[in-house]
Amino acid sequence: MTFMASADQKSTAPQRLSVEELERVLWSHSAFVSRVAGGRRAQLKSCDLKGANLSNRVLSDADLSGSVLSGAALRFTEFVGANLYCCDLRGADASYANFSHADLRGAILTGCNLAHARLNCADCRPGRMLQSGESGLRDVIDPHVASASFSRSLLSDVDFENAHLEGADFSGAIIEASRFKGASLKNAVFQDAVLSGVDLADLPASALKTCIVAPSERSVSARVHQLEKLTLHQHWIATDGREGIAAVFDGEDLRPLADVVRTAKLTAISAKGAIGVVMDFSGCELQGANLENADLRGASFENADLRGVRFHNARLDHARFKGADLRPLKLHSGDYLACDFTGAALAEDQLETAIRA
Repeated sequence: MTFMASADQKSTAPQRLSVEELERVLWSHSAFVSRVAGGRRAQLKSCDLKGANLSNRVLSDADLSGSVLSGAALRFTEFVGANLYCCDLRGADASYANFSHADLRGAILTGCNLAHARLNCADCRPGRMLQSGESGLRDVIDPHVASASFSRSLLSDVDFENAHLEGADFSGAIIEASRFKGASLKNAVFQDAVLSGVDLADLPASALKTCIVAPSERSVSARVHQLEKLTLHQHWIATDGREGIAAVFDGEDLRPLADVVRTAKLTAISAKGAIGVVMDFSGCELQGANLENADLRGASFENADLRGVRFHNARLDHARFKGADLRPLKLHSGDYLACDFTGAALAEDQLETAIRA
């Protein structure tokens, strides 16, 4: 990050914008982001935006430092690279918002709903803002993230160093290469979180017992048997089912195969209830595969052939489908098999860039 955690910033008392003034700023910023003539970066520093409806807006690279956004509606809002230094986000609904590369140092996130949000490379370290007034400079922010809900969010390369995270909820979150050195994690919940390259040694083992961590030695040792099944599966495909055996990976951890799945044909495999979190299936031939109940959080299916795949009740939070082929699969009988996302955990916008017709 380009900001120093120890740096103080100054602000004036929050200023309230009229609805018309805010709309003008948002329109101009949208033009700025789209590189349209006349656009201008939003300067919303120290503004009173309490309870504002900013859902589905684009505020990437905007300056909102020191602003009050408590109780605001921020669902699906783009804050990529935005300056949210010491913002008051108490009770805001920021579910599905994108805070990637944002400066969130000192932001008050108590009661903020960040479920399904993306915070990749965000800076969530403490920060302090000073306010100018008749009595001189005084602290106006008591930075803490206590009780914030990061449930099912994506947290890759996030800096939580020395952050106050008491009671924060990380249930089901995908946490990769994020730093918690010196963070206060009393009563923080990590149930069912996916942890990779994260040091949470200060937490009791009981707090992490339901987490998905690096593949166990047992699952890694099973790689040889999995490779054998893949080899037989390739022969089964090449002979149109006359020889070989269709691969069944039901309930298995697929991560030991992460380096080979992209080059193998996975047509019609069965991997019901399998673990494939954060795996790269981009470009894979998975047509007709059964991935029912599989845990595929954070997986990439970009440009993959997913015709007729069964994702029934699969966990697909933050999975990527750009360019994936989701059209019905034509069977030898002449019938068509459609993709099945019934009961799957994913947002509709995850499929917006896939091929569906």
